[in-house]
Amino acid sequence: MEERKKQAGTGRVARLKKLIIGALVVLLILPNITGIYLIIKQASIERRVDYLAKEVADMKLQGISHLGRLDGGDRLAIAEALLDDVPDGAAPETAVADLPDSEKESGLLSDDVVWTFSGGGDVSEAPHKVYLTFDDGPSAYTDDILDILDSYGVKATFFVVGKESESDLEAYKRIVEEGHTLGMHSYSHVYSRIYSSEENFTEDLDNITTLLESATGREPQFYRFPGGSSNSVSSLDMHRFINILDDRGISYFDWNVSSGDASGELLSAEQILLNATSGIENREVSVILMHDSLDKPTTVMALPAIIEKIQKIEGTAILPITSDTEPVRHVE
Repeated sequence: MEERKKQAGTGRVARLKKLIIGALVVLLILPNITGIYLIIKQASIERRVDYLAKEVADMKLQGISHLGRLDGGDRLAIAEALLDDVPDGAAPETAVADLPDSEKESGLLSDDVVWTFSGGGDVSEAPHKVYLTFDDGPSAYTDDILDILDSYGVKATFFVVGKESESDLEAYKRIVEEGHTLGMHSYSHVYSRIYSSEENFTEDLDNITTLLESATGREPQFYRFPGGSSNSVSSLDMHRFINILDDRGISYFDWNVSSGDASGELLSAEQILLNATSGIENREVSVILMHDSLDKPTTVMALPAIIEKIQKIEGTAILPITSDTEPVRHVE
């Protein structure tokens, strides 16, 4: 009898041990299963958000223009319509917020463009070099911008911020794979943090460098300061941040032509076309500031016309920024 009780007790202990071990295994595995589920769910939600964001932006686009969505077959029609709508000699509208303080004070407006691309001959000898640059991406419009550039055989420069969704990582890769230049525009784009100290600037720089190198396999070489090197936000001397870039062999670029799309109001595609192309024929180098952002649909609308108008200017070449490009800078 005692032996039976002893065996029953041993069995209960064994079962209890198994139950405890099973519970511990479940507790150990459950967080991993939950984590995997949440990662999959997050990726699904991000794809859905990207899709909805694009749809909302396209509806906004349709609401402000009769031109509708930027379907491939409509790009030439869009460009021709914009070019027809813009009177010769019309004055560009300047977005003062986009200009360096020195230009605000001197009265220089957006006819300080940058470089353009057009075929014919050695581009290095082109009298007018134009650089199309896009800040703040990737966005729901990045693929549209890349499609348009591809349709015209034009290469551009994208100064991007840190985004880590699947679609954003694919956008970084596509930019590089299609021969465009991928530059840095900070990771967070939070001025108050980036410019608060050299340590914070360096941390942000490390983050965007690591992200882009991981996504593309290439170490980024170019940088555009949020707000430009002449921004009025930083309480520290910008040369402290410039020195950090110099120590790493990173070249920074500002702009000398603004499309005006950084202003608070949504400019028409016609106005952006005027701003972006004004005075190119009078400059040897034009670096045009534009934005790749969900709230800038008219920039995408205007892009085909901008390219076509630039290409019609004799002696122009639209180029991506490279190590051979002479930087345009507000602060040296």
